[in-house]
Amino acid sequence: MARTKRAKVVSLTQTKAKTREHKENLIETIRESANQYAYVWIFAVSNMRNTYLGEVRKLWTGSKIFFGKLRVIAKALGETPEEEIRPGLGHIAKRLRGNVGLLFTDSPPAEVLDWCMDYRRLDYARMGNRATETIELPAGPVYCRTDPPETLPHSIEPQLRALGMPTQLKRGVPTLLENFVVCRKGEKLTAERAQILKHLIVQMAHFRLIPLTYWSAVGAPGDDSEGAVVDVPVSEEDRELIEDSRTGGRKDHEDEMPEDEMDAIEARDQAMMMPPGL
Repeated sequence: MARTKRAKVVSLTQTKAKTREHKENLIETIRESANQYAYVWIFAVSNMRNTYLGEVRKLWTGSKIFFGKLRVIAKALGETPEEEIRPGLGHIAKRLRGNVGLLFTDSPPAEVLDWCMDYRRLDYARMGNRATETIELPAGPVYCRTDPPETLPHSIEPQLRALGMPTQLKRGVPTLLENFVVCRKGEKLTAERAQILKHLIVQMAHFRLIPLTYWSAVGAPGDDSEGAVVDVPVSEEDRELIEDSRTGGRKDHEDEMPEDEMDAIEARDQAMMMPPGL
C-alpha cells in the first residue's frame, strides 16, 4: 500500500502530554493529603521561579505543596457542600484563582505566617515587574553592578543596541553616547528593559509566598468547629505584587501557569544571560 502524502502534525515540544491516569493519581493524592493534614493554605506566588519552588518543597518536608492544575485541585477538594471531602474545603476550592498554590501542613498558623514573612529570594525582574529603583546610566563606558564595577564585555554591545541603548564600541568597551534611563522606580518593565537590567547584573525581584487563606480542621480563633476558613490580611504592597504576577504578560488571568511552561521561561531567560566568566 502506498505511503500517504497527507501532511502530519509533528509536535516540537519535549514535554509529554499528561494522561487521564496522571490526572486521576493527582486527584487521589490531593484527597489523601486533605484527609491527612490539619491545615490547608492558599498562597500566592510573587515572581515565580521553579528553582525556588523546589527549594520550598524541600524546606517543607513533611508537608505537601501543590502548584498548577487548579481546576483538577478544585475538583479533588470538591466545590460544593455535597462534593467537598471535608467540611469547609469547598470554600478553599472556590478561591483557587490566579497564580496560587496549596500547602497542606500540620504546622500551626503562627509558624506558617512567620516563615512566609522571613522567606524571600532575590532574582532578576521580568517583563511586567515594577522597578524598585531608578537606574540612570551616564554617558561613557557601561558598567555592570559588580564589586568592584566592571565594564561589560565587547561581545555584548550589539545586544545593547538591539535593546534600545545608544551605545558604540570604543577601544573594545561598550560605551553610551549619551545619558540613558533604564527604568524609573515604580514603572512596569518592558521585556527590553528587563533584559538590560540582567546584563547590568541588577536584581529587582523577590520570590515570595504570600499567604491568603487557610482552612483549619481543628477550628480557628473564635470558631472551634471543623472546617473554619480564615482570610489572612494582605498589605497593599503584597496586593500589588499579586496583581502584577497575575497580569505579567498572560492573557488568561484565571488560568494557572503549568510548571513545564515555567521551566521553559527560565531556560529562555538563562540563555539570554552573559556566558559565565565574562
